[in-house]
Amino acid sequence: MSVDLLKLYFREIEKFPPLSEEELVKLWQETKKGSKNAKRKLIEGNLRLVIPIAKKYYHSGIDFLDLIEEGNLGLMKAIERFEPKRGYRFSTYATYWIEQAIKRSVEVQTKTIRIPIHTWEALKKYLREWEKLHSKLGRHPTILEMQKQLHLTARKIKNIVNLLAFSSGMSSLDQPISEDEETSLEDVISEKKPTDAPDHLISLLKLHADINTAMQILQEKEKRIIRLRYGLEDGSTRTLEEVGKILKISRERVRQLEKRTLEKLKHYAQRKGWL
Repeated sequence: MSVDLLKLYFREIEKFPPLSEEELVKLWQETKKGSKNAKRKLIEGNLRLVIPIAKKYYHSGIDFLDLIEEGNLGLMKAIERFEPKRGYRFSTYATYWIEQAIKRSVEVQTKTIRIPIHTWEALKKYLREWEKLHSKLGRHPTILEMQKQLHLTARKIKNIVNLLAFSSGMSSLDQPISEDEETSLEDVISEKKPTDAPDHLISLLKLHADINTAMQILQEKEKRIIRLRYGLEDGSTRTLEEVGKILKISRERVRQLEKRTLEKLKHYAQRKGWL
């Protein structure tokens, strides 16, 4: 990062006085009518909002000026979307969009494997709609229901489901994910082959709203092991040793039974055409 460039930038934005709420609304109205001069003044008068937010991500490894640039893009998006009649203060509204832009840039640039932005947006939309249907139906929505909800083809839905299922760090979709919360979904794809990853298999069955049906092919002890290991019992995942203590069997025996059980579930998913 060039200190001289940063100093120059700070000197430049100091030339633009902060805008009052009345000035903001007036400039916004002129901007909506197509005034480029008003839009420029609106941007310049709010550039200061970006600096404290960018500072929060100073140690992310991203150049500070790049963080500011991303924040400025978020500011411009806020200007495009702002609606004074909703009662929000512009500074509050803009702060949200600035932080989202910077956060996304940091997420994308610091991951080894990156998901394109349009794909990332599709994943977030899927999760938001999944949560809405889940709340409405009181159960996991099926792929067909999600297809109708999103107006997408079966192939596109299946691609999203598979990407979600082997995304790193994903263990449950029972937590709400929305634009104003930090999503729990990591944008890094597991280096394991999807069909070799146990988390992928369990998540895939959950996404297809068929986990209970799939469990019917298992013996009681096998069901219990899967529920305990993957958090299907109470939301808490457990180690092999912890499961062994609960079931009063050895850690190695739990591992053997889990491996056998996952093979059964894998064959079930293959018969359904999900793998």
